[in-house]
Formats: sequence, structure tokens, C-alpha cells
Amino acid sequence: MSKLPIFARDDENDTHLFDRWQEIVMEQFPNPGRIGCFDRETLRIFVETPEKLDLEDPKYIHITECAECTRELRELRSLREERLRQTSTRKTERRFPSWQLTTGIAACVTALIILSVQSWRNHTSTSGQQARVDAAVSATVDLSDDGLPRDAGQDAPKPDISLPRRVINLRLILPYYSPLGAYRITVGRDRNENGIKTEASGSAVAQGSRTEVLVNLDLRKVAPGKYYLGTARVGDGAPYYYPLSVSQ
Repeated sequence: MSKLPIFARDDENDTHLFDRWQEIVMEQFPNPGRIGCFDRETLRIFVETPEKLDLEDPKYIHITECAECTRELRELRSLREERLRQTSTRKTERRFPSWQLTTGIAACVTALIILSVQSWRNHTSTSGQQARVDAAVSATVDLSDDGLPRDAGQDAPKPDISLPRRVINLRLILPYYSPLGAYRITVGRDRNENGIKTEASGSAVAQGSRTEVLVNLDLRKVAPGKYYLGTARVGDGAPYYYPLSVSQ
């Protein structure tokens, strides 16, 4: 990584930016347990010579998201400024701090910008991943053959239903001869009303010789495993249950 650029002007703007950043972090990112905090020496290097740290390492993003580290940075910065004032020449009184102090502030601000960009990239990546998880997917479950007459002693095979832990735009093809109307679709551990994890409702419509119902089924909070998919016409008796696998 190249060394941090050094600026020796606009100290008032740099100082204002640095102070405002610290105030925001201390207000919005409390960390009383000091989880993930850096030791004092690392924070001292960040204040004194941040170019010695590999700020592209994601671990340093913690500094931009921790009130405790920020308080310690503020203290270390104050000590540095006081030390530089005491050692600076006293022959001429200056309105602004010495060039060493200006350079230190600029370097800290530059380090902050680098870490902020890293933090933004991480949050953007995380948000993108979450958006992909939250995005609805389409699926079709065909139950049309269920209930059709079979040879004597032969049970009707149950459809193999598998759905991901996502929001599902589910097209459910009901068994032949299913009546139209409002349907309640459930996902539960058992073949009863106990242990229902999620449910949805929709109106069945005729599609040619088939009866279909479209529902928006949210499986994001359903743990992977074996369940039963229940279908019931509202006000029309007990539901029918079908084995369901929910995948990651």
C-alpha cells in the first residue's frame, strides 16, 4: 500500500471533519464491552503515523464503528497536539498549529477516509447479499395427480416438494376437481394446526382443466428441514398435507 498523502493546508476544515466524525461515531456506535477494540499502541500509531498500518485490512474498519476506540483516539490526539505545542518554537506566536500538527491531522483524516471507503464497500456487499436473499423466487408445485383413482391396494405417490428458504411466489396446482375459492396454505412440523411456521392465502382460479392458486409464501424464518405443506379451502373442512423439504 502506498503511503498516505500529506496535506499542509485547510487545517480548520480537516479538524472540523475529524471532530464531526468522532461525534457521530460516539453517538451511534456504542461498544461498552469493548468488543473487538484495538490496544492503545495500535490506536497511538493510527494517530501518530497511520501510514505504518495496512488500512486496507478489513479489521481496521472497527475504528470507524466503535465509540470506545474513538474516545481513546480523541484522547491520544489531544495528547499529541499538546506535546507538539510544547515542543514547537515559541519565537513567533502563530494563529494556526505548527506544520507537524497540521500534517498529523491531515494524515488522520486521510486514514479515516480510507477506512470509511472500506466500511462502505463491506456494507454494500452485505446489503447486496441480503437483497439477494430477500428477493422473491418463483416456484411451481404440482399436486394435480393427488387423489386420482389407483389400482386396488396402490397408494397414490406423494409429490416430492422442495423449496428454498426464500420468499416464494408459489404457483400451486391443486388436485384435479378441486373447487374454486379462497385457500389457506401452511408450512408446519406436524399434520395439524400446531407448530405452523408460516402461512399464506390466495384465491384458486381455473386454468384450463386445472385449478391453481398463487400465494406469496415467506420461508426466510423457517429453518432447513422436513415439514408439511398444508392446503385447505377456507370454510371447507380439514386441510390436506404433503411432505415438504426446506433447503438453505
